[in-house]
Amino acid sequence: ILSSEELWELFSGIDRRHSDNVDTEKLCDYFSAYLGEYRHVLSALEALNSAVLAAMDKTKLRYETSSKMEQFLTRFLLRETVTQLQSLQASLECAVDTMEEQAGRERKDVKKSETLIGPRSGRRCGRRGQKNICLSPTDPYSGMLTTGICVEADNQWMAQINRLQQLIEKLECKVCDGGRWHILVAKRQISVAKSGIEEFRQAFRSYTEVTAGQSGCLHVSTCKLTNEACFILYEFWQDVSSWRSHLQSSHSKTFQRAIISLLEAPELLTTMLFPASWWIMNNN
Repeated sequence: ILSSEELWELFSGIDRRHSDNVDTEKLCDYFSAYLGEYRHVLSALEALNSAVLAAMDKTKLRYETSSKMEQFLTRFLLRETVTQLQSLQASLECAVDTMEEQAGRERKDVKKSETLIGPRSGRRCGRRGQKNICLSPTDPYSGMLTTGICVEADNQWMAQINRLQQLIEKLECKVCDGGRWHILVAKRQISVAKSGIEEFRQAFRSYTEVTAGQSGCLHVSTCKLTNEACFILYEFWQDVSSWRSHLQSSHSKTFQRAIISLLEAPELLTTMLFPASWWIMNNN
């Protein structure tokens, strides 16, 4: 994105002591002056991190001795916490991808030396690759989690989501129903700004047509609320892994990028598992 001259100017601005070296302390000093509204965001994340850790510690201590109803409520609240974090993360990722693509198009004329391209490309590919393999086929509830793979040391946000997810999976194993096959139903509620309805309809129609043709998709149903610019989409998937593969597909990501600027409010996603016998019985 930056030219060689701009990169050198940035490096010199961070390395004010002219030691030809950039460490964490220098990076913190430099970027602290540009935080703006993100100062409040990062402070909130720090508070959230502490709250999540405290809640998880209490959950581990109390869950085993809780009643069946209390255990159910604990699992519900954990899943809801993960869903909320994922919804925010998905919006942020779409915004970042959109801005990076736009910046890349604007700076196509910038020529970078191979020495500058090498390290940056490797790091970006690593980060993109990590994001592409972050889905867990064992998690039926959400689409943006990692399992078992290493996260960067400073990525506390993802680390806490991972810890939440691992705890949920352990709790769910205690109440699983013997491994019977389940289908997954995903409900997406999308509120669209009135000025972008027509553009949204085109992207929405294309997305649903492609999704309905996926091998793991059992059914797709859509509706629009009468008095609102709000669309409801139901997706029925034959298993969790099929849904996760779909979330990582190119047409799913393209749809997310296409609608991010058309939304009136963040998209709401909820999922639920049903025994396969429910689907077979209702379709017979």
